[in-house]
Amino acid sequence: MSKRRTDALNRRARFHHQHRKQRGTLPCLETGGTQVYAYWERGEGLVVAVHLDTGEVPDDVISPDGTIPIRITVNGDCVFIAD
Repeated sequence: MSKRRTDALNRRARFHHQHRKQRGTLPCLETGGTQVYAYWERGEGLVVAVHLDTGEVPDDVISPDGTIPIRITVNGDCVFIAD
């Protein structure tokens, strides 16, 4: 994917905060048709959940085998890679 394309996807990113009046909503970053939730769960700590099945992921982001490459880092150290 080109730098121009990644920049465009990143510029369109949106943050959805948890709503007081709507129980069950969680903080979410939406980018490139994916949703990444990061929230605190009692008894578990910080939870990060990635949802790729929104139906809005552009075709050029999806690999030929139908997957989306993912790299997750914590404090700059890579902890997970899926090509």
